[in-house]
Amino acid sequence: MKTINFIKNLAVCLIFPAYILFSSNLFAGQIAAKNGMVVTGHPVASQFGVEILKSGGNAIDAAVAAAIIAGVAEPHASGIGGGGAMLIYLQEQDSLSYINYYQQTPALLPGAYDPARDNDQASSVLVPGTIAGLHFALTNYGTIQWKDLLHLAADKMEAGFRIDDHLHGIILDSYEKLLKYPETRQIYLPNDLPPASGEYIQNVDIIITLRKLANFGPEVFYRGDIADSIETVILQHGGTLRKTDLNNYKVRQLSPLRGNYRDYTIYSAPPPQSGLTIIETLNILEFKKLSEMGNYTKFAASFHFMAEAMKRAYADRLTYLSDPLFVDVPTDVLINKEFARSRFEDIDFSKANPAQPKKTKPGDIRPLLSSDPDDKGCTTHISVVDAQGNAVSLTQTLNRFWGCGITVGGFLLNNGMTSFSGGNSVNRIEPNKQPRSTISPTLIFKNNRLFMVIGSPGAGAIISTLVEVICQIVDFNKTPEAANQAPRFCSRKWSDNLPLESNFSPALIDSLITLGHPIRVMNALDSYFGGVQLIVVDFSNGELIGSSDPRRSGTAIGY
Repeated sequence: MKTINFIKNLAVCLIFPAYILFSSNLFAGQIAAKNGMVVTGHPVASQFGVEILKSGGNAIDAAVAAAIIAGVAEPHASGIGGGGAMLIYLQEQDSLSYINYYQQTPALLPGAYDPARDNDQASSVLVPGTIAGLHFALTNYGTIQWKDLLHLAADKMEAGFRIDDHLHGIILDSYEKLLKYPETRQIYLPNDLPPASGEYIQNVDIIITLRKLANFGPEVFYRGDIADSIETVILQHGGTLRKTDLNNYKVRQLSPLRGNYRDYTIYSAPPPQSGLTIIETLNILEFKKLSEMGNYTKFAASFHFMAEAMKRAYADRLTYLSDPLFVDVPTDVLINKEFARSRFEDIDFSKANPAQPKKTKPGDIRPLLSSDPDDKGCTTHISVVDAQGNAVSLTQTLNRFWGCGITVGGFLLNNGMTSFSGGNSVNRIEPNKQPRSTISPTLIFKNNRLFMVIGSPGAGAIISTLVEVICQIVDFNKTPEAANQAPRFCSRKWSDNLPLESNFSPALIDSLITLGHPIRVMNALDSYFGGVQLIVVDFSNGELIGSSDPRRSGTAIGY
């Protein structure tokens, strides 16, 4: 009866302003709503998520719905051939759960794998986790049947999706990769030419796949004919993933990491995702009052402090963060306040300097790489809050743009192998292992009340981007829109340059160069620095304030 009523309600809610489909930035910026909010990287995903909420679904239903749509409408960024994670908060139970459905290696590893050389090869494909993870979340925490939701999603995308300027530019940049595999080429390069902005892409095969998943559930993906199709394509192109790897994939349900910053409680992603690096960075920053130092967008002293704190936390990440099923990650030490004090005391406030990893115990230091495989990639993020106060922060990915470029059943396969490291790193490739990842879906509370839902794509820039937006709101009292509009930078231990956006003032940039920072100026509002999808709860009136990052095609929609 509940499902029947849901479908009846949805029929009414589907009468939604059609112009949303034609203006990807219509709700960019900041909006307020009382009953529910969905903020995603694509307007159709946000729209569908809100339709689910208005029809009686909860935040988990809406997040799963938006994730399915995002995987179709942002094919370069995510999809059912990839993986991700979500952080769920249930208000009535006052409980949090982290669902890790990231990709993992097959049992048989490729020989002599080179991330730079092989990122668009079948050898780079890891076992996809998205379908398993979304089904697990919906079954355990949602209110809508999987079959109903998947059919509705297929209905939503039946007519295709519009190419906006952002996606058009990505297709142009990725032309050779899209041209390489026939199944991919026929979807995204009709007549072997990039479609113009404003044209529609109709992916008939993904609609068939979604309806098959609706009717037969995840079994068809991991043990049925979709699994057969994946194995056939992988074998055809020389990869090592097999149907048995799909059979053996399991979702990991975990407790999120917990930290404190100022008067706020932070919950974020446990290893091998990067919540610990966000918490460690904030712990270091807590040893000074940023609000008294001045906003880092204007004052070199606070910028320098933040950049040096990030470098130290990132150095520790490169040294220790790995799949905890394979490596004993010293998580409790890395998020400890006293450990952060030792990192703070290592900062020279008169000049920039390289950051070395901090020993957690004698003999625990391992050699670092000169580069980080997380440096390139594309991902998407979804933030949701419903009328009951439940919340979801969800990040999903194919790893790098368009994954490996191979399409099966209308969906692209990931190239997650590129996130592993070479040599004897803790992040080295091993069978049935997840690579470390920068994705960090995060929830923030104040006085035990939900305050913020936040996350971002951006590969290696995710950590710095989330720290900066959190500080803009918590330390500098900025609105969500102002926090998303503020210029950004990315500071990491290994980099031979410090990228920042061109809307930092020339005077500030000169001061940073004087302090020894190897500045590389990039475009203003550059998508390199992510696409934060953000919801903040206004305690004064109970409103949900949604803001979608102007660096991408995101949309905040509430009601």
